[in-house]
Amino acid sequence: MKTTIASGPVIIEKGKLLMNKDNKDDFYKLPGGTIEKNIEDLERACHRETKEEINAEIEIIKPLHPMIIWKNPQTKKKMCIALIHYLAKLKNKKEIKPIFPIKEIKWIPIKEIKQGKYKVAPNIKFLIKKGDIR
Repeated sequence: MKTTIASGPVIIEKGKLLMNKDNKDDFYKLPGGTIEKNIEDLERACHRETKEEINAEIEIIKPLHPMIIWKNPQTKKKMCIALIHYLAKLKNKKEIKPIFPIKEIKWIPIKEIKQGKYKVAPNIKFLIKKGDIR
């Protein structure tokens, strides 16, 4: 079974969650992505992926609940995806921008996510249930 390990930040400001959308998924998700095998650790991947996707500089505050998904949310293909989350602070808010293949960055009110007003990745609902996103 294919295994993927991804790392990304949870950035919350004034009750809003920083999310993005790319060309391959039809839902909003956290910035972040897969770690480079034998090259970097989880935190370094979190920093690199966030910079590559939205030009963000972050400060990691603490780890949050990890999540394992047993199938690709889009293709439904069986695989193991380990999602490692970190609560983080954005250091360069005025400089963030979508970098291809990211097509949109959006600050989404957490209360609207909880109300189901946005289609979001499964790990967002998981982190809300665990109390990491309030």
